[in-house]
Amino acid sequence: MLVGAQECLKGGNPEGVRRSLEQMSVEGQGQFAALEIRWELEAQAGRWEQGLRIATAMSELAPQNAQPWLCQACCLSELKRHEQALEMLVGVVDQFPKVPMIAYNLACCACKLERLEDAKKWLDRAVLEGHRLEIKLMALDDPDMLPLLDEVCAL
Repeated sequence: MLVGAQECLKGGNPEGVRRSLEQMSVEGQGQFAALEIRWELEAQAGRWEQGLRIATAMSELAPQNAQPWLCQACCLSELKRHEQALEMLVGVVDQFPKVPMIAYNLACCACKLERLEDAKKWLDRAVLEGHRLEIKLMALDDPDMLPLLDEVCAL
């Protein structure tokens, strides 16, 4: 059932995803992989409050996994709760020193809050933790990073 839900998600069939997940046992629906699929479904539909609840459950199941924290930050950001997203990511950034997307998302949050010196610091850390070119290309295409355009171009 989980594989069927994943295939439906890849194929852009949200109703098929729902049907596959509903056919799973209650225990199966609470597994991390099933929650990831449910989160993606909610994110695609722009249902950020529901997505936040799912991402929170994911982080409780697997606090050592960076993905739930990034999902929570995404939801909080979409809900215009940038300060909360920033605080949550600051709380876990040192737990994931090899995950540049956490520092990158911190840079985005700082930009949205007009804390450009902090944003520069987080962008530099993302580059140090990740691949400079990938981070640069992502930032050049990210409207959240527009206030740091000069710094991004200089990467």
